[in-house]
Amino acid sequence: MKKTVLLAVDTTSHVSAAAEMTRELCRDNGDNVIVLHVHEFAVGRWGRMQVDCGDGEGERVVAEIVADMKGAGISADGEIREAQFGHIARNILAAADEHDARIVVLGSSGRTDVPHLPFGSVSHRLLHSARRPVLIVPRQLAVERTSHQVERTSRQTAAVTEAG
Repeated sequence: MKKTVLLAVDTTSHVSAAAEMTRELCRDNGDNVIVLHVHEFAVGRWGRMQVDCGDGEGERVVAEIVADMKGAGISADGEIREAQFGHIARNILAAADEHDARIVVLGSSGRTDVPHLPFGSVSHRLLHSARRPVLIVPRQLAVERTSHQVERTSRQTAAVTEAG
């Protein structure tokens, strides 16, 4: 039965690990992926100001990931939402509820004030507020997989060279 996986993304480098994990989760089971970016806005004396990323960056990241998913044969759609400052996690959970997502996936930046706590504020809030599974993919996973793939490719190339 086809289900939905919600991939929440921002515009930092750790998104690739979460996108790769989502691709692996959905590759053989036909799940639909919703790639979600939530723009965060602050309101003050200066007015309403976007504080999460530069203009158009979130849309670009979503479009790239959706294209990558579709290129891998996975059904994917992009979605952009807006949230007040500090309420990104609430918006991600609302989107997960609206799409009846079987799981919420996001990357971990690994940057926190507490060195041994590997979660950022959004992922931490999601873990404590979610009523559905949340998968937080560490950035190091992408680095480890890439180095393993390079090693495997090098061994295969060496084997072909020796055989030829």
